[in-house]
Amino acid sequence: MRVVKNHMQKGALFLFVDVSLIVVSLGLAYFVRFELLHGAGEKTWPIYPYIISGILTVVILIICMRNVGLYDVSRNIKRIECMFLVVKATSLALLALMALAFFYRSYSFSRIYLLLGWFFVTFLLAAGRYLLIQLDYAKKERRKEVIRVLLVGTNGTTKSIIDWANDNPHYGREIVGVLTKESAMVGKTFHGCAILGLTDGCESFVATLKPDELVILDTEFSRGRLTELIALCEENGVDFKIGADLFGMMERAVVIEYIRSVPLLGFHALPLDDFWNRVIKRTFDILFSLFFMVISIPAWLMMVILVKCQDGGPIFYAQDRIGRDGCHFTIFKFRTMKVDAEQSTGPVWAREGDERCTPMGRWMRQWNLDEIPQLWNVLKGDMSLVGPRPERPHFVEQFRSSVPRYMTRHKVKSGLTGWAQVHGYRGNTPIEERIKYDIFYLENWSLVLDVKIVLMTFLAFKNAY
Repeated sequence: MRVVKNHMQKGALFLFVDVSLIVVSLGLAYFVRFELLHGAGEKTWPIYPYIISGILTVVILIICMRNVGLYDVSRNIKRIECMFLVVKATSLALLALMALAFFYRSYSFSRIYLLLGWFFVTFLLAAGRYLLIQLDYAKKERRKEVIRVLLVGTNGTTKSIIDWANDNPHYGREIVGVLTKESAMVGKTFHGCAILGLTDGCESFVATLKPDELVILDTEFSRGRLTELIALCEENGVDFKIGADLFGMMERAVVIEYIRSVPLLGFHALPLDDFWNRVIKRTFDILFSLFFMVISIPAWLMMVILVKCQDGGPIFYAQDRIGRDGCHFTIFKFRTMKVDAEQSTGPVWAREGDERCTPMGRWMRQWNLDEIPQLWNVLKGDMSLVGPRPERPHFVEQFRSSVPRYMTRHKVKSGLTGWAQVHGYRGNTPIEERIKYDIFYLENWSLVLDVKIVLMTFLAFKNAY
């Protein structure tokens, strides 16, 4: 109950600050346009239509901000992501207002005023949200506002949550203890957190500790037991949560759909299932692939000369890969291996110290220079700058039946670089670990994450071979 009250207060504060800043921004836009930029002999612009349109603007902006998630106060949102969401919301609002102004013929609004309004609103809302988030972080780091969490179960997921809470004190999660099903572990610690007792005594710990949040991470709880715990948590005002990571792979957010009175549990759509997110990602791909192609022209010329001179063989290497929705496409690379390198072995992964590589090819792989021609694949639309790395049909058939959720990675375009690759999972590394990182990317995509991965790629050379 305390957590809900804090969320309500924070949401009300956000709304008050946002509305105030929007009103100030529109006032500034009006002053600059019609006082500072008002030319001699220019017609007079009455203020009344702008007051009415300003009220409508506030409503549209608040709706857009809500729709992009800026009022989801329970979400641990990063500051840079918040800035992008503000730009997205204000841009959507501007498009809506321009459409309304086009169809409303009774009065002609100043387009300069609209653009100034967008600029001031975006700048002040972004600055206001940044300041509010900073104040919230400071309050939580001083432990003035924390959410006390009791974890039930000792496994890899428990460790991840404890590590996350320790690494991010500004999110205000305090792990009050852990329960285990192994009696020998009681009284010890699990990654720095005290093991208070057994999972069989979960009910008594909820009643006595009264944590703000109970998180069930033990997969052996029966449905009946979970039902009893949910009822107990409701009675004690404790927020009940259960880990969806059943096999170390299920990280996707869930959603409840009702058919009559029957609740059905399903998964939220992936971020890139949204049309506008795909437009944003494709625009990012086109702009940055063109940019990188232009600045890499000297590297192209150098690679063409070096590859041709090393053994007189082909400059480029073309290979069939599987992309989004299982579609085949041809990927291009600068050739780094000897001609017909797989003639005797068949399809195999590259490995450290691979004897099939030419000396020049080994150097190119170390610095990822062999991947440069894939910018053409990105520009064509076969690939994206960021995404799961495309695999060869031979390996796709091999893994689709043996690795859980392997084919999920094909719901988005393959990438020139990816979340798994910048964490060192490339080449001959465990496919199960790579899939975890690929699926995390799919389920947590944002433009900020894409930019982050591109920047990290330039620092991730040590694992290339």
